[in-house]
Amino acid sequence: MKKTVSFLLVCLLLLVYPVYNLLFVINPAEKSQTQTDEGISILNSLSANDVQAVEKNINDILQKRNLLLGANQKDIKKALKALDKGKTTYRKLFKNVYIVGDSLMNGLEIYNILNSNHLITQVSANFTHLSENTEKIIGLNPPVLILHYGINMIGTTENHKKSFISNYTKHIRKLKKELPGTRIIISGLFPVDRSIATAERFKNIGAYNKALKKMCEKLDVEFLNSSSVLKAHPECYGIDGIHLSKTFYDKYWLRFIIEEKGIVG
Repeated sequence: MKKTVSFLLVCLLLLVYPVYNLLFVINPAEKSQTQTDEGISILNSLSANDVQAVEKNINDILQKRNLLLGANQKDIKKALKALDKGKTTYRKLFKNVYIVGDSLMNGLEIYNILNSNHLITQVSANFTHLSENTEKIIGLNPPVLILHYGINMIGTTENHKKSFISNYTKHIRKLKKELPGTRIIISGLFPVDRSIATAERFKNIGAYNKALKKMCEKLDVEFLNSSSVLKAHPECYGIDGIHLSKTFYDKYWLRFIIEEKGIVG
């Protein structure tokens, strides 16, 4: 227990110090002693806390840090330029990203685009899949988490949609509670090629995405709408009008995420 508390205290100090150093201008001659005194003061103030309290302090700081996640336009352009020149890869740029979801996310593993250890996907996955993997996701403590669920759960009635959003909300609340330092991004449902995928329920994809966006605003998580990418590149659809080619992921979609969310490693 004492070793655990000591480790957590050191972690907290490492997180607190950069923030402290940015907020206060210190005379260089006094800086070393001031830092030492500040560190001792922080340790003393936390020495009586139990492990749970220290963890909460750390997670609060991580959560505030994640408000600043997302590269600026200069860094995004630099990353994309390096990608185009073959000086980096999606695996490197997405090294802090974990992706969870259905067969549309499974394509990233099938085409060997991202590290399989960062993918928790399953063909025909629904919220049962998410429930069964929640503890695993929490254990991974991902810096960035992207989820895509819904293409297998679209219904034809308003009640179907409300039930879908209600269930999704419960899962996201649990993840937010257990992973306060994680940047959570909910991917909207990918549109289908209606000339091939003609099932009546697919007409509701737009309505589901609107509901998902509202859910994200309510839960204070991020929403990713990729509809424009598929509308611009319909040639990426497979023979079923639902699943997508390797080109979609490694030429368009992951690049779109970098541009939209500033993910550059």
